[in-house]
Amino acid sequence: MRSRPDVTVYLDPAEPSPGDRVRVHVHLKSTTQTPFDAIDVELVGRESRYRRTSSNGKTSTRKYHRREILRLGKRFPAGVLEPGTWEQAIDFPLPHGLPPTYRSGYSSIAYELSVHVNIPWWPDRHETYVLPIRVPTAPATPPEPRVFTNQAGEHRGEDPVIELSVEDQRLPVAGTLAGAIALTGLGDRRLRRIELSTSHVETALVPSTAGPAEVDRRTWQLFEGTPEEGASIPFRISIPPDLVPTFQSPFIRVDHALEVVAVVAFGRDISLRVPVVVERQRGARKAVKGLPLVGKQRHLSVWRAGADAVRAAGYTVVDFDPEQAMLTLDVRGIRVEVTEEHREGMGPCLVAELAFPALGLDVRLAERRWTDFGEKLPGLDKRLAKRFTVRAREPMQATSLLGAEVRDALEVFDEAALDDEHVVVVQKGGVYQVSGLERFLARAQMLAHRLAKAISTVPPPAALAQALPAFQRFAEQRGARLRVGDLAIDGFSRAGIPLSLDHRWEDERPAESRLWSPRPERELPASWSETLTKATGRETLLEEARLGVRLPLVQDPEELLATADAFAAAVATLAGATSLGPYR
Repeated sequence: MRSRPDVTVYLDPAEPSPGDRVRVHVHLKSTTQTPFDAIDVELVGRESRYRRTSSNGKTSTRKYHRREILRLGKRFPAGVLEPGTWEQAIDFPLPHGLPPTYRSGYSSIAYELSVHVNIPWWPDRHETYVLPIRVPTAPATPPEPRVFTNQAGEHRGEDPVIELSVEDQRLPVAGTLAGAIALTGLGDRRLRRIELSTSHVETALVPSTAGPAEVDRRTWQLFEGTPEEGASIPFRISIPPDLVPTFQSPFIRVDHALEVVAVVAFGRDISLRVPVVVERQRGARKAVKGLPLVGKQRHLSVWRAGADAVRAAGYTVVDFDPEQAMLTLDVRGIRVEVTEEHREGMGPCLVAELAFPALGLDVRLAERRWTDFGEKLPGLDKRLAKRFTVRAREPMQATSLLGAEVRDALEVFDEAALDDEHVVVVQKGGVYQVSGLERFLARAQMLAHRLAKAISTVPPPAALAQALPAFQRFAEQRGARLRVGDLAIDGFSRAGIPLSLDHRWEDERPAESRLWSPRPERELPASWSETLTKATGRETLLEEARLGVRLPLVQDPEELLATADAFAAAVATLAGATSLGPYR
């Protein structure tokens, strides 16, 4: 009597990949002598992808793209199954490029192995088995650490910044991924937690009303609460063994991304999405030696790189404090201090302050406001006058200082201001990339160079122009500093008492000259003014840090030496000196 045999199938390998040769062992166990017309062993792969949904009255039908991926098989000719076990092995070479087994709400890729025993005049035996096809393994190459951010551009703005550092953009199935995250610019935002997720997105490559869709997400909580500003938060996650690898078929493309989400309490979440590749790796991946820096550590490294670039260019670094984000340079005698500030209405900014000895021009330059009225300074460059408001005691001196080169160097900044002793320039956006910091430093250095050149060519005030040679000789002979802008002399001494000479101006005209000395440390006696007047015959002056006497307008400093000697002796007496010598 005939009977349907029991079917057992063994696969080698059990989960093959494209390019493998699959050996199928078929065992048919029969209890009776059973004739058969044929035994068919067949491997068929099929793919489907959602196209659209059609409606007809109250019913709707989902329509799909369908294709047959492959069909491999072997037929055994008619024969007789004797009682016992019938065994055969069939080899199926899998083509390269086969898509892996896959299923989602929109797509299906499946491979079925069927065994069909055709029994004449008896119910056939027909069994089907799922054959899982896996993505081929890739060699475990050395990791390539990367850092990602939601910050666009070289400079940081007011929006919060997420930085993500990972050991590699390739995620090994059933492996691990190490990295670190940092957040800056949170302001008064408070976070509930920080999450890291893998996002699996399926995209149709054939016409479909369903666009790209996330079909799977795995999430890890990395931090609870609000982290310290710029603090690096390290992590190491295990990649799930059932995570679908990245692949593409004629119907679909499966992509992956890492997403960092800072969950904001009572506000909009902050996120960063980074494309990654999920793959099956062959062998163990080497451990990464170090991850790229993020947050405060990366910020410090940017400042250090900027300082190194300045030194390499030959400039003198006077002071460098990366913790405070401050770098001070000396450029042709001008002190350039570069730092970061948060300015109202501008957000994070790079600021450079250029300091130099007083020019004596009574010059003021500031960004023009709509409230700035009045005539523009005569002779001033038109481009400069359009953007800036400039005030100065003498227009000719201001136009000499603020020539085309200085104008061009000022215009590259978002804001600029200048006075007799300082220039402050501002660029919107804090330090983020080395290139941005280096560019700002280069612009500040160029401004310092051009300003130093312009300062050296500033003419004396017109009213005292004829006296310039006499003042130059006097300063040179005594090692004093001559301030050409208002023809003042500083740093000479008589009998050990340091002195200075300047003028009081009424508009463009010098009204008088004044001889000064630093105020003695000891308290001045009530008769100090009488003492100075008796010694010099001049009216006295007193300020917080200095005292002096009024003089007629001096055209040649040599002519006031007698008065200067008498003044110095009187100051020494007020200071308590018993004999003339080094002051203080």
